Amino acid sequence: MSNVRIKKILKSMLLLTFITLALFASGCTEKDLGAEEIASRMLEKQDSIQDYSYTMHTAYYVGEKAIESEFKTIYKKPYMIKNFIQEPGKEEETLVLSDGEFRWMYAPDTNTVMKTRLSKTPELTKSDYLTLAGITLNDTNVSLLGLEEIDSRETYLLKAVPKETEENAAQYDTKIWIDKETWMPLKYELYDSSGNLTVRTEIYDLKVNSGIPDSEFVFNIPDGAEIKTID
Repeated sequence: MSNVRIKKILKSMLLLTFITLALFASGCTEKDLGAEEIASRMLEKQDSIQDYSYTMHTAYYVGEKAIESEFKTIYKKPYMIKNFIQEPGKEEETLVLSDGEFRWMYAPDTNTVMKTRLSKTPELTKSDYLTLAGITLNDTNVSLLGLEEIDSRETYLLKAVPKETEENAAQYDTKIWIDKETWMPLKYELYDSSGNLTVRTEIYDLKVNSGIPDSEFVFNIPDGAEIKTID
């Protein structure tokens, strides 16, 4: 799978996350709401989320072959995030942690730490929400397929179909499952123009507003690790 195709898939997943959160943040399914009104309701709902954690498993399908990856995420407003990434072919997880001031990336196979000072950015959960929601409303037709249960959670099942424009010619049809309790996505499926499944992403062990302490985002440098600092 080419890097261009993967980027298009990830862009579609990101945009659809915002639109589905927007559509159901207010508990309604009307399709004729304006983009700004939907984004406003979404922001109102997302303001109540202070922290969350989950495990994400993704499979990319190339013919009959599946390329799988997994990572765990712990997030706390406004700037702290911690990812454990399980890369294909590697036994140990790569750690990427942002404490609000620095981003730390630790590769256990080389015992190397990359330290990068972070620039001041808007709160992660509010960055460009209005823009992203507006783009998605203009580019896709979203419909509600029904309700389904995933991992003992009741979800809304939606389908998003790109509108027929020259710019959207290479986009993907998508199904997305939204948790009714937390309004967060629990599963994505992306399909190509022939209806073949190309990507499946599933969220496990989702916890929202569990009171994650700041100490969770303190990076402890492993013994003997080489530290490389990047401006």
